[in-house]
Amino acid sequence: MLDFHTLQVASISSRLAFVLVFFVTLLRHPREIYFGVWAGALCCSLVASLMMLGDPPSVPLNAVKGSAVYVLYGASLATSWAGLRLFYERTALVPQTLVLALASGLPYGILLQAGVSMSWCLTTVFGGIALSTALCIREILRTPAAMRLWTQYIVLSGFGGYFCVFLLSIGVVHLASERLASPESGVFSLLFDLWCGVFIQVGYLAMVSERAHVKLSRLAETDPLTGLANRRGLFAAMSRRDGRTPSPPRRALLLADIDHFKAINDTYGHDGGDAVLIGFAERLRAVMRKEDIIARWGGEEFLVVLDQADAAAAAAVAERLRRTAAGQPFAVNGAAVTVTASIGVSIVAAGEERIEPALSRADAALYAAKRDGRNRVCLDLPASLPEPETRAA
Repeated sequence: MLDFHTLQVASISSRLAFVLVFFVTLLRHPREIYFGVWAGALCCSLVASLMMLGDPPSVPLNAVKGSAVYVLYGASLATSWAGLRLFYERTALVPQTLVLALASGLPYGILLQAGVSMSWCLTTVFGGIALSTALCIREILRTPAAMRLWTQYIVLSGFGGYFCVFLLSIGVVHLASERLASPESGVFSLLFDLWCGVFIQVGYLAMVSERAHVKLSRLAETDPLTGLANRRGLFAAMSRRDGRTPSPPRRALLLADIDHFKAINDTYGHDGGDAVLIGFAERLRAVMRKEDIIARWGGEEFLVVLDQADAAAAAAVAERLRRTAAGQPFAVNGAAVTVTASIGVSIVAAGEERIEPALSRADAALYAAKRDGRNRVCLDLPASLPEPETRAA
């Protein structure tokens, strides 16, 4: 049989180790405030565990000590909730966190002094702590899909375990209170606390690491000026999409180039040129479907990959983009500048596993649009496909 006091020391040592890890990490990354908040949550439970050191599990706590211990345990979970909110870039609700912490322990002492039975006093403790735990679970589950991490489910399992045990404990204190007070119960409670605590704290570290990796990957695949995908990001998006389908979808390519961009740069400076690139990217987003992959291909060139689009549909989209670009002047350093674009269109032919051949055809079509006077759409399709009518400016 495991010794209760040995487990108490192990629990305290585990909490102390994670406190040191969180504080050291906070020193290395001072803007990641949630590390300090999570360390504070652990400090609360650490102090409570030290106050309980040596107490037999079968003896209920008196009103004063019980209130202090349970407030600290409640503060640990309430502060964990605040840290999760900060991690997910939400506002930490300080007054609500304080109320949750106090509600977990103060009623215990007040009710005990008033002569209320121990089972109901403990019910207020478990109920208050369960509420904080439920808020932690809710905070994780309401994470937007764009921020969803695999490692958050490690933390979720820890909080889920705590929540189930707290609810179960409410039933036990009313139906089988002698079991709750037994030495075996104390050992099992500490073991379960160790298990859940390790899952939560290790999960926190894993979530931070995974999110940092995701952010680095996104930065590597994103054009910093326009926020569109870069070349690497475009191919990565296509690869992810192809992996979800049994066969590659029918695709069309639009290669757009801003006309006379060098003249814009020479006239309005590089800041003016950047403003045009950003504005053109915004109009691209407005014209394209949500599922289309848009990338800044290089310089003033932009590439769009349209899934499930034939030549006629691709030509229509390209024409709509051309009209949108030229339809309203761009604001460049206080001046209204009319910007046009030439667009080359091609289709990925059946049997072509990669887009490079179609990209070469789109590039040839773009060159033809430039040669024929700019501000127009041209197509260069595989020989097996008929060429739809396109409209020029």
